[in-house]
Amino acid sequence: MIEVCVFTALLGLAMHALGGLQIANGNVNAPGAHGVRDYMLRYMGESFVGGALGPALGHVFGIVVSIVFALLLLSATNTAIVDLIMIQFLMARDQELPKIFQRLNKWGVPSAGMLLATIVPMLLVVLVKDMAGLADLYAVGVVGAIATNLGATATDRKLTIKSWERTLMFATFIVMAAIEMSLLIDKPNARYFAVTILAVGLILRGLVQERRAKKEAKIAPEELAIDVAVPPPSVKTEVAPPSAMTRPPLVPGAESILCAIRGTGRTLDFALREARETGRRLYLLFVREQPFMTEQDVRRKWQEDPEASTIFDAAKQQAADYQPLFCYAVSPSAAETIVDVAATVGASRLILGAPKRNALINLLRGNVIREVSNSLPEEIDLLVYA
Repeated sequence: MIEVCVFTALLGLAMHALGGLQIANGNVNAPGAHGVRDYMLRYMGESFVGGALGPALGHVFGIVVSIVFALLLLSATNTAIVDLIMIQFLMARDQELPKIFQRLNKWGVPSAGMLLATIVPMLLVVLVKDMAGLADLYAVGVVGAIATNLGATATDRKLTIKSWERTLMFATFIVMAAIEMSLLIDKPNARYFAVTILAVGLILRGLVQERRAKKEAKIAPEELAIDVAVPPPSVKTEVAPPSAMTRPPLVPGAESILCAIRGTGRTLDFALREARETGRRLYLLFVREQPFMTEQDVRRKWQEDPEASTIFDAAKQQAADYQPLFCYAVSPSAAETIVDVAATVGASRLILGAPKRNALINLLRGNVIREVSNSLPEEIDLLVYA
């Protein structure tokens, strides 16, 4: 916050140091440059550097400034899209949005939420072509979000925060709420936008809750009683507990193999063949990598994951008389989970398939094999099957 305030003030003072600026019809013009309001930072770079080192260097510096701030804006866009996806995912988990918003693709990202979070900002940019109009929408949204967050946190007595922190948050909430009210009064277009978004969101939320209530009302009391009364199934060695992983009783001196799989390919074939030939116990681990998690995700069963169920069922049929043990986990870090499971089950060998992602994806998401190799205990051998 201090950084933003200080640099915003410095940039504002630098802008006021420019000569010849004129305001016309809500726009800002400069000598030889029309509409510099929308590219003020580039114009400042050209003016200050050009005045000190010459117009040529000033022009080059202006281009550099444009590129740097374009990258910053792309970073901010990415942050906004990720936040929108997370909000939709969590609301779907809380049954306030349709279930389609919590369905994940193979990368652990909600596809419907990602699509909506990308299309809505694009439509706003297309429909609101004036930079000032976009700035008004941004100001109303950001200030309103900060005020809501501070107000909800400061008035929540269940949170264990200090009294001075709560007081500071509430005082800041009052200031931000006053700023938000002034923006809603002075910016009619932003007011209509914010009210429309809130109205549509509340209406959709009400429809989803009404539909959920109707579904719950159709459930017969006998079904609920049966579901509660069914005793827990007996422990079977070929099926993992539905939470995170299985830990069956180990035979003294027996070694085991852990194979982390993402599909029914050659890596699975090799792991089954290796376990059968060496007589070792085989654990098959499926990790659903998910950047953000809820309490329901921690308790999710592998039977509720269609991809994991398909892979485990295929492994059962392929293994025939030498059935493996199944492990399942939902985790924000696949590498850490693989290492933890390998150490917990006492595996002497860990089998991983060679990554099929391209170099760009590995750069952005990290290389799982490298991360596992750096964290794996020395007594566990790592075998990469390619």
